[in-house]
Amino acid sequence: MAALMIRCPRTGRAVSTQVETEPSVFRRLPKIKARMHCPLCGEEHDWTTSEAWLAEPTLVPRIDSET
Repeated sequence: MAALMIRCPRTGRAVSTQVETEPSVFRRLPKIKARMHCPLCGEEHDWTTSEAWLAEPTLVPRIDSET
């Protein structure tokens, strides 16, 4: 399984959507808009699968609330 990632438009940093999927499933996902709360900047971000990419879970940075 791999983590579905997007780029935070405010910080420019990669952030996990907290969705994990297989690459074969990701390629078949429809191009619909989704929304998530960003732990990096605190804002809500709209995103689609065309903007997202997959990253191996071990490569996804951990977001600490103290940071």
